[in-house]
Amino acid sequence: MKQIVATQGNSYQLLDLLGEGGSGKTYRAVDDRSQTEVAIKVLSLRGMRDWKTLELFEREAKVLAQLNHPAIPHYLDAFQTEIAGEDAFCLVQAIAPGRTLTDWVESGHVFSEEDLRDIATQILEILIYLQTFTPPIIHRDLKPQNLLWSESGEIYLVDFGAVRDTYHLTITGGSTIVGTYGYMAPEQFRGQAVLATDLYGLGTTLLYLKSGQDPADLPVKLMKIDFRHRVKTSPDFANWLERLLEPIPEDRYRNAAQALDALNGRIAAKVDRPKQPIAQISHHGDTMKIVIPPMWLATRSSRKTFLTATLLLSLSLAGWWLMSAAVLPSMLWLPLLLFGIVVTPWMMRVLWHFGNVVICQHEIEIVARQAICQTKLGGIAISSLTIELEDIQNIHCQTTGRLSFQGGIQFKTSVQRYYQIEHMQTDGRYYLPLYTFGKYLDLAEQRWLVGEILEQLHYLDPHID
Repeated sequence: MKQIVATQGNSYQLLDLLGEGGSGKTYRAVDDRSQTEVAIKVLSLRGMRDWKTLELFEREAKVLAQLNHPAIPHYLDAFQTEIAGEDAFCLVQAIAPGRTLTDWVESGHVFSEEDLRDIATQILEILIYLQTFTPPIIHRDLKPQNLLWSESGEIYLVDFGAVRDTYHLTITGGSTIVGTYGYMAPEQFRGQAVLATDLYGLGTTLLYLKSGQDPADLPVKLMKIDFRHRVKTSPDFANWLERLLEPIPEDRYRNAAQALDALNGRIAAKVDRPKQPIAQISHHGDTMKIVIPPMWLATRSSRKTFLTATLLLSLSLAGWWLMSAAVLPSMLWLPLLLFGIVVTPWMMRVLWHFGNVVICQHEIEIVARQAICQTKLGGIAISSLTIELEDIQNIHCQTTGRLSFQGGIQFKTSVQRYYQIEHMQTDGRYYLPLYTFGKYLDLAEQRWLVGEILEQLHYLDPHID
């Protein structure tokens, strides 16, 4: 094998080829100065397909230089040199023990569910570390070939040639498709990458380990990989794995920390997203916003409310007119007054519920350490309530009665003048209704909203149940 001489004067003796990819060849080598084994990735300018390859190579060196994690081989050096008369770029890392997960599968190793859980946990811990950077680091090429598994069970993540940070992606808009077919999240085909992108790569990697098949060869149903009849696992693990493989990023776990919590049973499984939800959910960093637009005639309940309110209003106006015509000429004003006293408050209540649901927009924004709840009419907030996250006691979906979301979010507070006390705990703290929303949505969508809010609250504060 050849000898590579670095610009600083030290040299590396190449031993054998470890791997080959689109961003160069990786060799096992010996540092002539320290006599330690290292891994050298070599990118030859002659074999380079385009300048984007060089950009990715340089980005990899830049990212690796700032990482310090036991499961990521340590960055040692990067330099430009000449090999066999050709210019080349070299990246030197400590060599990781073990073989790639691909090698393990091809050698006939059978992975148990316990193995998969342990491997998934280790990978998620690496991703959690990468996602703590500002901006977060997204690997974008998580696959069995880039994961080494040692005899003692440790996982190592290599090849950061496709890495991209969210800041760069946001500024440029994202246009480069980087990754490996079969393991790439659908959004990567659009040149996009988010925190949940690497979770898709994790899911497809685990599928490969359990099935021994390339994920691209597995059947697809409704845009999702249909693996349940090919892979035998416990229902809980299958549900968790299925969520990693959701084609829409918003339907996966938000990040690695949330996925690890779900794997360990610290958060409940997510309720399926309705096919055509009325509510709109968006995430921007640590902020989550739910918008329920004016529903008009969107649901059976709102149609019933609309028709009932219209009928009652018509009958009331007709009754007022008939009684006025009959009573006023003879000065019999008492029946008219009694009618107004009895009917008007009831009608106002009906009209308020009608307007609150049909023509108003409801918003909940969980940002920083607060939950901001607003009711808007024509874009103007007509009611608003803000509560600190630490005051939130629980959120649940009540299934009894027509107003099935009557309980809504509950919180502990000393402010009592706005709300009726629901009950009082033995420790003397009051628990009052905070905000009622979505009460005319169907039960499936209500449960979905509750699940989404609970996950956001747990993400911001793991102590919230």
